[in-house]
Amino acid sequence: MGDTCIYDGWLKLYKRNINGKNYEIVKNHSAVSAAVINEFDEILLVKQFRPSIMKETLEIPAGLLDIEGESIDECLVRELKEETALDVKTEELEKIISYKPILGFSASTMHLFKVKVKRDSFSSEKIKDGDVTEGFWIPFKEFEDMISQGKIEDDKTIMAYFYLKSKNKI
Repeated sequence: MGDTCIYDGWLKLYKRNINGKNYEIVKNHSAVSAAVINEFDEILLVKQFRPSIMKETLEIPAGLLDIEGESIDECLVRELKEETALDVKTEELEKIISYKPILGFSASTMHLFKVKVKRDSFSSEKIKDGDVTEGFWIPFKEFEDMISQGKIEDDKTIMAYFYLKSKNKI
């Protein structure tokens, strides 16, 4: 395609010329995420600081596909362990959808899953991830209110909400 690298850091930025028009394309990692639901139909959210918006956010657990040869399912199991200290098996994962969250300038894909766990299998004190500062269960109505009030802005978390609502899964 004749892309020219104009920035080579953790993210890579390329210039791509198509029919005389220049485009900037970000090469970043695809990712996985999970709507973690318990037997009381509560969803697990994690809190972490996001430098891009300079504030803490509430999101469903997620992580990058950044280990060579690791499958999507294996990556999600690893990320759930890191961000929530949950021990989930790949066969417990239910695929919801894969989508491209920022396709205007990136080809990365977000793979969204659902997983059911027991409420008492999660404890915020067990989290060892450096980015996640806290995690907690939220009842669906409160989750819904937080989204409508703009307290949750994250695309994968909002996508999980609409999926769960449309399927009456929570």
